Amino acid sequence: MKRNAVPELNQKWWSKNKAKTMKKSGLGVALKDFEVAEDLMDYDRMLKALSEVKKKLVVALKACHEKIHAETIVAIKKYPGVIQKRETEIKAKKKEVEARSKTPDVPKQKISKSIVIWKKDIGKGVLKSYNPTWMKDLKGYELKLALNNDILDVLEKEGDNITPLQMIDDANELAEKLVKKLVTVIIKLEDAAGVIKDTAKQEKILGLFDKEAKKLFGAAKKELEGIPRARWTKFTKRRTQYRFYQVKTGVNVTLGTLGVAGGLLGIAGSATGVAAPVPGARALAITGLVLGVATTLRSVVGLTNQVLDIASSAEKVGRELSGDLKVLDKLYNDAAGTAKKLGRQGMEFSGTIVKVLTGSDNSFFPTVSKCDKNFGLWQNKVSGLAVGARKLSKAISKGIADCEKLETALKKASGKQARKALDKLRKARSALDKALTNCSDLMTRVTTADKKAPELDKLLKGMKAKNPALLKVFDKVFPVVANVLLALANTGLGIAGMATATVKTASDTTQFVLDGVNTSLGLINDLLSEVKDIAEEKAESSLA
Repeated sequence: MKRNAVPELNQKWWSKNKAKTMKKSGLGVALKDFEVAEDLMDYDRMLKALSEVKKKLVVALKACHEKIHAETIVAIKKYPGVIQKRETEIKAKKKEVEARSKTPDVPKQKISKSIVIWKKDIGKGVLKSYNPTWMKDLKGYELKLALNNDILDVLEKEGDNITPLQMIDDANELAEKLVKKLVTVIIKLEDAAGVIKDTAKQEKILGLFDKEAKKLFGAAKKELEGIPRARWTKFTKRRTQYRFYQVKTGVNVTLGTLGVAGGLLGIAGSATGVAAPVPGARALAITGLVLGVATTLRSVVGLTNQVLDIASSAEKVGRELSGDLKVLDKLYNDAAGTAKKLGRQGMEFSGTIVKVLTGSDNSFFPTVSKCDKNFGLWQNKVSGLAVGARKLSKAISKGIADCEKLETALKKASGKQARKALDKLRKARSALDKALTNCSDLMTRVTTADKKAPELDKLLKGMKAKNPALLKVFDKVFPVVANVLLALANTGLGIAGMATATVKTASDTTQFVLDGVNTSLGLINDLLSEVKDIAEEKAESSLA
């Protein structure tokens, strides 16, 4: 770390710059929580996360050795100034937003001119993924997305920088899918042309690319048009005053021209005019399939990391909720025991404890209000985990299906290199199977937690009542809930901590998923470097 370096409020900076020999302090996790809150533009959550960062700075400082970790100590001591500046900015922004919310009236929309917010050269993307010898270039195959500028002005005014970025991310994802589909078309056309000896017929088959590309670009256009509207709709759920504003999207599709090299020399090149064998066609198809699997697995890795963040966050809130409920139970039982001993004075003492439980007395103890808030937050995170786990399961299943297609192609290839590749692919597929099993385990845990949650809700509703019947709540309801807490502990979602030392947490399970996917991706990346050998081997055997 440079001596004059200014600390940044993100996990990546801390991980890169802290001393590698330091013990874990939890600062990285706290910084990650702040990043998540910042992405969501949740100002209260951002301030709470920064408060947690401050606490972890103390822990990190204690974990440093004065002589060995001198540079890290300097960085830690600079953090408070950075935090104070950011807190001031957040509080000012929060105040500004709150002031605007009190005056929700907005000017009537004046739809302004459209500006291009995203464009992509699809042709370059295709040739980067797969470059046939017969195809010289794909010039002008482009997509453009435009949006009325007044919508962008509103987003800027509201301090929402995330929504435009999400529009661009969605468009990039669509472009990647389109590239993959176009590559698949090229490979299929090559395979069809490769079994025909007549050059003219080969050219006719390969010429079908334009027709197929037109269909795919047409479908992409419709999907691209819907992206800004979908993201704007999500924005107006938070800023209802803009719900009547219209989004005008403009999508420009250019098909361009297909450049062919030397009369399709890559497909037909014999001196007699009769088409030569197509030695590399099958192996080239394998290249496209391997690239497809690699692309799928990279997206699965990203999705798994998102699910891991949600699981860790759910566990953290769950542990806090469980601990607070136990404290409330102990406070009540202690008060009840004292009341029984002191008679009437005990009744007055019991009244005091009611104030503590309901939060009307002081904030030194966990309150029902705090528990209720954490319960709502925990439920939201469990719901998010359920959605994420379903998406993850679907994505892993797609990866397995892609592996199956690749396996079918490799079985048709011959040679030593192809057999080695097949063995490596089967190991990759096995790692994905294990990842899917762990993902199913995670979904089961989430489902169990979701079913048990209403029992906790009953307890909190009983304590929140205007005149809570504490005797009934704690003497009758709480013992039942104690069993629920134990059941939830076994889901590994943090409620009641760990039931036993052998219980896997939800984040443990998600980490197993990530390990499996990363193992599979590593093997597939190895295959990418070996595909050329398979192609050359196939060519030699065909020309022998």
